[in-house]
Amino acid sequence: MIIKRSNLFILNVIYLICMLVSSVVSFTVFSHAIVSFPFWMNLVASYFAITAIWIYIRHVMLHMDRFKQLVPGYTALGIVLVMYLICVMIYSLFTGLADHGLRWFVLLHTVTAALAVILCGIMLIYIRSTSHHEADEQMKTANLRSIENALQQLLHTMEDDSILTMEEDRKALQSLVELVKYSDPITPVSLEYSDRQILIDIELLNGEIATQYAAGGLIDSERLTSQLSRLKSRLKERNQQIMRSKS
Repeated sequence: MIIKRSNLFILNVIYLICMLVSSVVSFTVFSHAIVSFPFWMNLVASYFAITAIWIYIRHVMLHMDRFKQLVPGYTALGIVLVMYLICVMIYSLFTGLADHGLRWFVLLHTVTAALAVILCGIMLIYIRSTSHHEADEQMKTANLRSIENALQQLLHTMEDDSILTMEEDRKALQSLVELVKYSDPITPVSLEYSDRQILIDIELLNGEIATQYAAGGLIDSERLTSQLSRLKSRLKERNQQIMRSKS
């Protein structure tokens, strides 16, 4: 998904305005405490929180497709960042209490920041793990999709070349397409080699038929029927093995 430069520019402007407002409010409302350590701690923490949210929103805008696939993880990450900003704003209202317990005020800020970092880290690990899992699932379904596409191409070749003169051949090939379409799309590692061999055999059959027709030769209907029957048996055996592995 393409993000307009104007949208990113608007986001950057909003970020700068938030930083400016945070600075103005801090130096105006808490001007009496400018020389104190808690004042600068609150100011730096607010800068850090605003910057983290800006980076988060920018990342979401640049990777909207990925965000839509992993909404729970990204939503949780955004909630943690917003909650951290709210905590920092609340702490800023009680800067005066640091005069009576600076150690506890610093500890409060430190613990809050640490919790935010830990929670964000957990969310990022979850997002990365989920992303890798989905990529692995897509790779495992690639073989079956390739087999279906190869069968569709074979059917297209035979129909275009008017080879399917017998209704039985047409139905046999269409039943293969349907069998693959409704098969379990996740290919176990143990069956990846078998799926690749099935794909190669279909592509070889497709090439053989196209070559014979281009050369003006006749197609051996009995051999074609036998090959389609073997392919159907191998695909059924594949599905049965997957069912047995899951039982």
